[in-house]
Amino acid sequence: MSPIDAVVVGLSVALIAGELWFFLGPRRVSSVRPSRTMPQEIKVLVKGGYEPDTITVEAGRPVRLLFYRDETAECSARVIFESLGIEKELPAFQTTAVDFNPEKPGDYPFHCGLSVLHGRVVAQVGSEGARANLGKGHAKHG
Repeated sequence: MSPIDAVVVGLSVALIAGELWFFLGPRRVSSVRPSRTMPQEIKVLVKGGYEPDTITVEAGRPVRLLFYRDETAECSARVIFESLGIEKELPAFQTTAVDFNPEKPGDYPFHCGLSVLHGRVVAQVGSEGARANLGKGHAKHG
């Protein structure tokens, strides 16, 4: 084996070892915990109802509901949270944010302007409430 062959074989072995380490080696796991001031963001599709219609969150942390109204029906033109004193217009084919902070555990119901469509936010103690919404909502908007 010539010296050039030995160098090529050595570099090949080093590159293969590097690839194996990169793809199969240990991974760092991010342990970023959500801040108590970071809003819990949930997407809600408005189309003949609310999807999801029951939203579980962590009590004492801010909530941002992103309502995407995918229709022009007059009934869904606004969303009302009577117990929180919130009433928001929901323009058709747009996303509207509704922000609030459920300080205490409990139900926070909401409905459309004609009280035909109904949903609720359930505030629970601890972070398990926020985890209940993982994968829920819709992909209509970003």
